[in-house]
Amino acid sequence: MSTGLRTLRLRAMLTQEELALKAAVGVRTIRDIESGKVRPQPRTLRLLVSALNVGALNVDALNVDERGRAALAGRSSALAAAPRELPRPLAGFAGREAELDAIVTAVDDGAAIVAVHGMAGVGKTSLAVGAAHALAPRYPDGQLFVDLHGFTNSIGSRPDPASVLTRVLGRLGVDERYLPTDLGALAAAYRSAIADRRVLLVFDNATDAEQLEQLMPGTTTSLVLTTSRRDLSRLTGAYPVLLEPPPMREAVAMLGNAVSHITDDEAVAIAERCGRLPLALGLASARLRSRPHWQAEDLLARLDHKNRLLDELDMGHWGVTAALRASYLELDPAHQRLLRRLSLVPGDDVEAHAAAALCEADQERAAAMLESLVDVHLAESRSPGRYRLHDLVRLFATRLAELEEAQEDLDRAFTRLLEVYLHRSYQAAIQVPSQHQRMLTNEARMHDIGLPGFTDQESAIAWFQSERGNLAAAVFEAESAGQLESAWHLANAFSAFRMHERGMDQHLAVNRMALDIARRLGDERKEAHSLGDRGRHLLYASRHREAIDCLEQVAALNRKLGDNAGAALALRSIGVQHEQSGRFTEALDVYRDALALAETDAGTRAIVHINVNTAFPLLRLGRPAEAERCLDAAEEHLEAEDGYNRIRIAFNRGTLVRRRGDPATALAMHTACLEQCRETGLLGGFTATLIELGEDLLLLDRPAEAVTYFGQAVEQAEEMAYLAFERIARNDLGRALTATDRTDDAIDQHTRAAALAETHEDVYELARSRHGLAVAHHRRGEIPAAIRHLRRAVQGFEECEVPEAAAVAGELERMERRATLAAPDPRTTLR
Repeated sequence: MSTGLRTLRLRAMLTQEELALKAAVGVRTIRDIESGKVRPQPRTLRLLVSALNVGALNVDALNVDERGRAALAGRSSALAAAPRELPRPLAGFAGREAELDAIVTAVDDGAAIVAVHGMAGVGKTSLAVGAAHALAPRYPDGQLFVDLHGFTNSIGSRPDPASVLTRVLGRLGVDERYLPTDLGALAAAYRSAIADRRVLLVFDNATDAEQLEQLMPGTTTSLVLTTSRRDLSRLTGAYPVLLEPPPMREAVAMLGNAVSHITDDEAVAIAERCGRLPLALGLASARLRSRPHWQAEDLLARLDHKNRLLDELDMGHWGVTAALRASYLELDPAHQRLLRRLSLVPGDDVEAHAAAALCEADQERAAAMLESLVDVHLAESRSPGRYRLHDLVRLFATRLAELEEAQEDLDRAFTRLLEVYLHRSYQAAIQVPSQHQRMLTNEARMHDIGLPGFTDQESAIAWFQSERGNLAAAVFEAESAGQLESAWHLANAFSAFRMHERGMDQHLAVNRMALDIARRLGDERKEAHSLGDRGRHLLYASRHREAIDCLEQVAALNRKLGDNAGAALALRSIGVQHEQSGRFTEALDVYRDALALAETDAGTRAIVHINVNTAFPLLRLGRPAEAERCLDAAEEHLEAEDGYNRIRIAFNRGTLVRRRGDPATALAMHTACLEQCRETGLLGGFTATLIELGEDLLLLDRPAEAVTYFGQAVEQAEEMAYLAFERIARNDLGRALTATDRTDDAIDQHTRAAALAETHEDVYELARSRHGLAVAHHRRGEIPAAIRHLRRAVQGFEECEVPEAAAVAGELERMERRATLAAPDPRTTLR
């Protein structure tokens, strides 16, 4: 054997070192065999034969004895069979079809490394094992499973790379006694041993990509499936799979597979409590299986208590807490503190400025730390710059904060967080046009803590829309913590954005808290301001009676406080309520009272607001000369910096020009107003101007263009949830659609406008809906329906005391006369 081995090695032009490397055996082993000191073991013999590529006719050159020949022929039990180490798949494993399909497809496309990463308990090992079983037939030379213990509660159990490589080589049939001790040589031996084989290797629970790089084969004939709680995207050549909690459908299936006696609704409730985390779902299922007398409702009752939820999902080293703690212990103290304090965030997510306040770091450092938490899947990032904790991670962090931090430190951290929210909220609010601009600017100055502000309205609104949930939650959390001033100011800044989002419920809830706080503080100025905000919120929602009740209280409070301008503006808002109900004469009466009150105050802005508003009902009532005088009076008192009312005056002047028979000039004036609204972000003015532009175009006999503008106005009104504008825009869109012979669509728009008007007691827009329906039905030749709608329109317009009443009554009379003339003579019919 000794002479034969040396002969074949020299024939292959290999040194002892090169043969040792290629055969994945020790150099000393080669030397001992060639010197005759030892006879090779069957495993070593097979590796040498493979490395030397010795054909069947040349085996004799090795002077192999019968035992060796048997080994080479595969007849010896001394040669290890291909390893089959995969754990059995979990019995309750369900779902993950998309991820499994993606892995198989990636392997079909040539991927040799698949790296699954995700948070603790998300099911990474289950997915990897499931995928390994599906792919195992493709790798006949063995399937190995190695737990790298990257995240574990056990001390000292994490294997080093050398021990992992030694174990793998041993399972591949390499005699461990002859392996090199140097890590580099050991890795080379590993790559040589696996180079020409088809082996599937599962490296579970890796520490990071760096650890795995040393375990990667040098060829692509084998497949590596690896899992980690850290992001493995840096692993060279890997196909990454980010595993997240499954969708509700799969979570319910997981529970259904594990527990037979629960309904889908019960499974949904349990899955929600468990944050759809597979580890938690499995533990919840185990609870039910181990307690046959329990029903799902018994478990749900226990999971409902946030303080007990983690305890219910605890099974010692296998519980959710243990899994999360293993990840937590991998963090340095600064990251641990940040994780704990993220539990103080009242809402769902956080940005770097807020995180910096929690951990007393600068924004750049806080952002880097948040990204590090994302890398180990203790935090999530759903959009750039925003971070959140999974529900169970948040509970875990809350518990850690209670156990490891002094309450006064947590209180100070929460106060700093509120200071950031107050700074950012007021800085954003001053970018939004408002009748309270001066007050907001003053508050922004008072709450400035030196952080950046916002350079334009677009960025301010985008920030608010991202932070809305946090800010609302912070109001309630601050109130609960006894920080009433901060809670009220957050609510005050929050109200500035009412026109920039669809929903109203959250605004009303925040406002209700602000009003309650103001009364508890005994601060009537704050109370009046919050009542005014409430009245305007209710106005946008067309809840007129409630709005008027609030605003009457505001007027009374402001009079008591000597704030006549504030009282006048409250009356002005009541006038708007009357306008939006079609009670134009009542609106005028209220505006006159408001103007008289405003003129007793030193300020002039209230006078401007009220005069501009007074022009609208005058135009509706057919009194354009009086409307123009109101606009002239408003312009006399207009301040140079009051761009808001400057646009409103120009808008109304354009409408006056159209009423006087010059729609082309009106179109030019309204087009300029639209551009100014767009530049200043005046959403209410933007929507109203779109409507007026459509009216101009209708008079210019350009109905198709009018349809476009009215359609945009409907969309804008829906976006703001401003129901009064929506009613107007839908009626006008219906008129334009009728003019383009799209009567089906027109009837739909008028019908929807009528439903809104009826629900919100808007007599005028309801009459306009009836009139529009009459015109559309008449165009279709449906005369009885047209007459029916016209009659109701006349009644509505007469109630509103508007000029349309006489005009529409004339239409009705003419249509009824024509219908009578067209009807057959009943005497003729009888004959």
